[in-house]
Amino acid sequence: METGLAAALTTDEAMDKAINSSNSTPTSATPGSPNEPWPKDVHLYQPPEEDQILLPERASCLAVKTYLRMCNLPFKERSCVNAEFMSTEGRLSRLPLLRLGGNKLLTEFEPIVGHVERMLGSKGLSSWLDEEERDDMRSMVTYAENTCTLTEFHTCFLEEKVYDDHTRLRNGAAHPWPLSTWRRHDKRQDALRLLHVYQWDELSTDRANYKLHECLQLLEDMLKEQQDKEQDNSLTTHYIYGKQLCELDALIYGHLTAILTTVLPNPLLANTVREFPKLVTYCRRIDAQFYEGKQLAGED
Repeated sequence: METGLAAALTTDEAMDKAINSSNSTPTSATPGSPNEPWPKDVHLYQPPEEDQILLPERASCLAVKTYLRMCNLPFKERSCVNAEFMSTEGRLSRLPLLRLGGNKLLTEFEPIVGHVERMLGSKGLSSWLDEEERDDMRSMVTYAENTCTLTEFHTCFLEEKVYDDHTRLRNGAAHPWPLSTWRRHDKRQDALRLLHVYQWDELSTDRANYKLHECLQLLEDMLKEQQDKEQDNSLTTHYIYGKQLCELDALIYGHLTAILTTVLPNPLLANTVREFPKLVTYCRRIDAQFYEGKQLAGED
């Protein structure tokens, strides 16, 4: 497992470097200062969930919202049809967009978390980890985010039944004809380019799902390892890296909860997640802690 993970991380990090170098702009280049106060005016922008947002976008938005809740940082949610066009940055979903104060804009989970952790300094969510553990955790964030997001994109844009009955309808929902037709084509081409860069465009459905299965197996093994350390079979007080939260917990909760609660014509992804009951229970605990159990309320 470690050998496979190392290979996956090596490939992902190389791809990420290429993507980030082509997408970098000055708007989020300035890092947050340590112990910088949290602005009073913070807004998180995302597309409407009812008829527009796609699975990988919803997962990223939920992960960021959960991370901010874990940090006890106040923010206001804004649902707008042009959210995906408000920033040209991002290497995966380009959402959500977080506006800090007057003009600081940040996009996607990892850039947002990195900026906030620098702002919080010694009070950051993962500050309780030592340096080696933080490095390992951040590598896991990259691996898990890439694997989950690319699997979600693969399902939404390469599974014909899902694309025709779900993705295509949502892609054009915000625009009148003929702009809706152009937008569907343009967004699908963007998704196919992304999958090509990461060499996922030629994967079969089974192979893409197997990559997700491998990632989830690793995460569940990490949960079991924490259980074994404390000889506590309940897992009621454990997260991925121990008894305290870190950004990986927010990321995993966001993606798995989005997969479980997004109704698609093909339930393969949700069924794969349900093969890991300890991860589902873990997501329910986080849901109860930060959302009063409402996000997963309809999940059997």
